[in-house]
Amino acid sequence: MMQGKRRVLFAVACFAVGVALGVLGTLIHGNIWVLGDVGSGLVLPWGAVFALVLVFAALVWAGTTSGSLAEVLLLGGTVFTVVTAVYLWPGPDQLMVHYSPQVWESLPGPVIASVVWWLGSAAVTILAMFAVRVVLITDDVKRRRAQAQFALEQ
Repeated sequence: MMQGKRRVLFAVACFAVGVALGVLGTLIHGNIWVLGDVGSGLVLPWGAVFALVLVFAALVWAGTTSGSLAEVLLLGGTVFTVVTAVYLWPGPDQLMVHYSPQVWESLPGPVIASVVWWLGSAAVTILAMFAVRVVLITDDVKRRRAQAQFALEQ
């Protein structure tokens, strides 16, 4: 567990990484691989999947480094906030494609990629919290067993 100033600095680093990954993921989420006809809706949104894998790795890093779920929630919440702000951006230069029946007919791939990235950023945060919790519990059990074994040997 981190204490004091190191924990605050690590939280600031998690926030900065969250902003950076939110922006980076938004920039690459639109890369898709169309399977079949363009209008079929059969796409592999590999950009969004890649961005989600990067976010998941950063979340696990934050949780295992800090030994706490707070940093995981901070980083994941920051990514989701950035992605939501971009998704809801009302300006003419949009980086994400909103769903509507008209847009779905002409651009199903970008709509799928945008939704996968937006909702996936929340889902990977929840998954990472579970994964980090399991790792922290396992490490704590191993540490306690080692301490008990050491005490028995003394």
